[in-house]
Amino acid sequence: MKRMVLLVVMLVMGITSFSKEKILVYVPSSMTFLQEELGEDFKNKTGVEVEFIGIKGIPARLKLESRRPKADVVLGLSKVNVLEAKKNKWLKSYKPKTSDRIVSKNYIIDEEWYATPFDYGSLAININKDTVEKMPTSFEDIKKMKGKLITLDPNSFTGQEFMMWTIAIYGENWLDFWKELKPAIKTVAPGWSEGWAKFTTNEAPMMVGYATSDLYFDEKSSYKSIIPSEGGYIYTQGAAIVNKKEIKEGAKLFMDYILEDRFQLAMVEKNYMLPVTNIKLGIEYNRVPTSKKIVKVDKNDLEKVEEYKKELIRLLKK
Repeated sequence: MKRMVLLVVMLVMGITSFSKEKILVYVPSSMTFLQEELGEDFKNKTGVEVEFIGIKGIPARLKLESRRPKADVVLGLSKVNVLEAKKNKWLKSYKPKTSDRIVSKNYIIDEEWYATPFDYGSLAININKDTVEKMPTSFEDIKKMKGKLITLDPNSFTGQEFMMWTIAIYGENWLDFWKELKPAIKTVAPGWSEGWAKFTTNEAPMMVGYATSDLYFDEKSSYKSIIPSEGGYIYTQGAAIVNKKEIKEGAKLFMDYILEDRFQLAMVEKNYMLPVTNIKLGIEYNRVPTSKKIVKVDKNDLEKVEEYKKELIRLLKK
């Protein structure tokens, strides 16, 4: 009898040891490198297995799966995405135990912690300086450069953020700015990757992009990024726990993990973004342009993003 009880106990323990928790994390398509870079490290530290799934259009996927959510955590949310997700109750509030590592309150996406910042960047205009007569220094200069700019579909992440940048600068006159900018636009690319391909094959000498794009090239390169004198625009990417009936402990552990050094370094070295924690950057980051003047979007404008995108798309199609 004792031997039978012992066998049952051993069997139960064996089943338990092989039923470790697993979480599913949706990431932007450009961040699937996280599986190889961090999957094993996270499992070693927490005992939780993580699977990263690349998704093009995470907010749309959250909406699609809102009744039966599959992901435990999502990465790559903007402030606009978080506002929409909170309104629709797609996210669960959670303040990471490592939140004190965030070095500036300016990076905080949501004061109720429905999302946690994990990296940030600055938009810029990427330029092939060898193919323009004179390097622009402002948006006013760029408006005068006919057929020289690759911009991005406002439905893409970067395109949306660029639109918000112009709203932050020009306020209620932002659409007038776009009317004046339109002659300078060579093409509207579906997203950053497509725009980058056109830019690097010399379809046009300028494109809407990121300040950290300069890290792709050495100091002798023909490519140079500028932040127009009207002001720089910083965007923050956030992570959040998906609102499900069962919130796994592993999801909370992952939210703690995104502010640890290993994850933050991956954002710098592989994602070409800037850390929200105190991670030392390499000397190559000295080449990344910065701006002392930073512009921000009013909350009322953030809530009107979908309306603004429709207006801009109509203008670009004319």
